Amino acid sequence: MKPKSELRTQFKARRDALPAEAREAWSEALSTHLDRFCRDRHFTRIGAFWPFGSEIDLRPAVAAHPGWLWFFPRIASTHPPRLIWGTEPLEKGHWGLLEPILAQHLLPPVQLLLVPGLAFDDDGYRLGYGRGFYDALLARLPEDVLTVGVGFEAQMHLPVPLAPHDWPVQALLSEQGLRLLMVDR
Repeated sequence: MKPKSELRTQFKARRDALPAEAREAWSEALSTHLDRFCRDRHFTRIGAFWPFGSEIDLRPAVAAHPGWLWFFPRIASTHPPRLIWGTEPLEKGHWGLLEPILAQHLLPPVQLLLVPGLAFDDDGYRLGYGRGFYDALLARLPEDVLTVGVGFEAQMHLPVPLAPHDWPVQALLSEQGLRLLMVDR
């Protein structure tokens, strides 16, 4: 298997090559699946992320549910990698990412955490951007928080190299729907 750095470049290019119109339609479809799942489970406190580049766009889901509590990450430290969490309003932060202006939660007070990535395998492992923010977070999350890897179907079912610090998510969500995995945390 290729080194993670090469795979990151390859998978990012693959995602970037997806047509913008398709990414928009798939983001809407994913939002519909997310809506149904959250309503069925009575989830109203969700950890999300604003899209960066060609990432899946969760804004349709956020806009459709202004009464739900949406928590977003803010980079607190790069060494060690640490996120803190807050709600809107957002401002540009590290690397141009939109982050909450006021973030005071060391762990997101959520029922569901949506986790970005460049690629996801069938066991819930992901290839992220390589900074370790989400692996550090997943290692510390309470067990009652459901973790869901979120991306386009073209990012799913791909080979992901594993390292000892990698943590799997418990489900995968794409425009095709949500798939719960058998993952021990």
